[in-house]
Amino acid sequence: MASNIAYPDKSATWYIEGDKFALITNVDSTGTARTTARKTWKAISEAVTDGVLLHYYGEPNKVRSINDEIDLDNSLHVSLVDYIKHRLYLDKAGSSGDAGVTQASMSISMNHEKKFKDAVARYGTRKRNKTGGTRAIVPSNFR
Repeated sequence: MASNIAYPDKSATWYIEGDKFALITNVDSTGTARTTARKTWKAISEAVTDGVLLHYYGEPNKVRSINDEIDLDNSLHVSLVDYIKHRLYLDKAGSSGDAGVTQASMSISMNHEKKFKDAVARYGTRKRNKTGGTRAIVPSNFR
């Protein structure tokens, strides 16, 4: 970019919504920060000559403690609940001394395991609305 902005990576951001791409900034073309809250982020007013290169990571954050939030795609939340229920009922079956409780817990555990495997293994990316990998967007003319 031909720009007066010293560090554009500190003052510009982007987002993708569907097949639309937005490149916005919180500084004007001279590099001065905008102070009016309503007009803080606006469309970038720089000339894009050689295209835009976007680099991002699609790996989820690691869970390091019991208080961490699981960084999981929202389409997989129900599958995660089924996996946890499967494990909890399996634990209950293993720790119960009553044969009826053990049998019922195993049955419910297997039901949740089947739901989990169907959602994740069998259907794979067809059930997810977000998938990783290379993404191509052909934006309209930036001029």
